[in-house]
Amino acid sequence: MNRWLRFLKGFLVFALCVTVAVYWSGCGSSTNPPEAGHSHGPGEHDHDHEGEESHDHDHDHEGEAEHDHDHEEGEGGHGHAHSAPHGGTLIALGEHFAHLELVVDATAGKATVYALDGEAEKPLRLPQEKIVLSITRKVGDAVSSATLELLAVTNPLTGEQVGDSSEFSGESELLKDADRFEGVVQSVSIQGETLEGVRFAYPEGNE
Repeated sequence: MNRWLRFLKGFLVFALCVTVAVYWSGCGSSTNPPEAGHSHGPGEHDHDHEGEESHDHDHDHEGEAEHDHDHEEGEGGHGHAHSAPHGGTLIALGEHFAHLELVVDATAGKATVYALDGEAEKPLRLPQEKIVLSITRKVGDAVSSATLELLAVTNPLTGEQVGDSSEFSGESELLKDADRFEGVVQSVSIQGETLEGVRFAYPEGNE
């Protein structure tokens, strides 16, 4: 009887040990280590954000550089063009502080000059009785020249008169059927200055 009890006790102890061993073995194998390449440690997370910040920073600077470049080109390349109010040819005087606008009626051989301000917008009255142009034109194989006197035009509506007029007019046979010629303004007193020998081309002008 005692031997049977000792055997039963030993068997129970052995079974308990086996059960405990199996239990702990199963718990250890169920804990899987993290897979390589899926770690989101602080170092890797910060690295990705640093790359994003660097990309955004470079992108912003590139955009700013392009904007500045366009702005500089706009300022540097901007030409201040003027429009002739009577549809004629503009002749700039000095550093564009004033203009003469030449309108040619090639059918009648007539030319009219308007004295204008630096923006070619407002008329300027001149204290002279006439404006003299020297014109040179190629007709066929020959080159012809003429002196054209443009006399001051009076205007009762504006009060303009000889010696205080912004409009001058004259005629020349050399202007008939003319579509191109070279010219020189011999002398003009405007805005307190006197300019001589101002060259221009028709219809291009000298701007």
